[in-house]
This record gives sequence, structure tokens and C-alpha cells, in this order.
Amino acid sequence: MSDSISIIIAGSTGLIGHHLLNFALKSEDVECVYSLSRRPIEEACTKLTQLVTPDLSIDKMALADNKPSIGFITLGTTIKKAGSKAALKAVDASLVVDVAQSMHEVGVEHVYIVSCIGASSSALSHYLKCKGEMEDKVTQVGFKSVTFMQPGPLAGDRTEVRKDETFLQGVMTVLNPLMKGFLLNYKPIEGEVVAQCMLDLAFENQDLMGIHRYTSKEMFRLQKK
Repeated sequence: MSDSISIIIAGSTGLIGHHLLNFALKSEDVECVYSLSRRPIEEACTKLTQLVTPDLSIDKMALADNKPSIGFITLGTTIKKAGSKAALKAVDASLVVDVAQSMHEVGVEHVYIVSCIGASSSALSHYLKCKGEMEDKVTQVGFKSVTFMQPGPLAGDRTEVRKDETFLQGVMTVLNPLMKGFLLNYKPIEGEVVAQCMLDLAFENQDLMGIHRYTSKEMFRLQKK
């Protein structure tokens, strides 16, 4: 990549977002990083600008002359943490769409969003349905390109413990040797790997157009390059 870029990350306090932020701050290809969050983060770096708002809205004046061209959204919750199906949808669908719209309004042309394997607006699962509805709406916002990362079970250290994921990771560790081909989409993938793939794809595809999706199988393949 010949020119340095400015990016904006929503969800930098989560598993994937935290890794993404650290990778971006260390990258010589990134000139400016905007972190959009509800509370201040601990990282300190001269090229980091924190945008802290309760509703994750974006203040155009805070972007100065270094407007971001690439956006990353790694927001998400669980029904246990949210407390209800409606509250989960408010985060995983409505909030993500609102943030994407705000990013588009301040000049972001390419957006990378963490979704999940099996996301579909026609899914029977409420969680998968929310992710699918989010994908459908974001594709209508008007970005030059939208890339959805669709990982299976996530592995890695979180600031919060999700017992369901911990249990699933234990089961899948036993099954890992058997997981090949399409089944790789359901093999636990480190949040760090997802984050690195997102950043690498953004660097390599600045002229990208259209809608794109990457499952865990494809992310494992990218990791080996």
C-alpha cells in the first residue's frame, strides 16, 4: 500500500476490536485511528483520537481534516448480557446499522463488520436473524464496499467471561482434528486472527466494490498466506 490511511473503529473494547485497535496503532500504514466508544480506553498513542459518546454518534468536528476512509464495526452482545431479545436486537442490529450510517455520513467509503456464520434475516435463531437483518440494512447504506466477517465460535481472552463460548471451545478443542473442509467454519477462531484479517483485507482492497463475506474457513486460509 502506497499511502497511509485514516480509519475509525467502533467496538474497540471488545475481543476483536481490542486486537484490531492494537494492530492499527502499530501499523506504519495507518496514519490516524479514531476509536468510537461509550467509555474512554486505556491505550495512548499520538495517532489515536478517542470519540467517546453514550450513543456512539460521531461528531464531524472531532475528525478535523483527517477524515477516515475505512470503518470497522465490531459491536455485539449476548442475550444473557442484553437481558432480552429486544435488547440484543437493539445492539446487534439497530446500533450497528446506526453506526454504519454515521460512518458513511462522515466520509467512510469501505466498512468491515463482524457478523457471524449463518447470519440470515430468515433464520429461525433470533441471534442469527438479528445479524442477518443487520447485514441486509447495512448493504443499503451506500458504501463503495461492505465486508462482513462471519466467524464461527470465537476464542481468545475477553474482558467478560461467556460461559457458553467457554464450554463450546472446550468441546471443539477435542473435535478440532476432525474439522476439515466446510467444518472449518465452525472451528473456534481466535479474535486476534479475525482482527488481523480485517486489517489486512482493508489494506489490500482499497479499490474494492460491492458486498463481500469471509467465513472462518477463508480467514484461516488468509492467515496462512
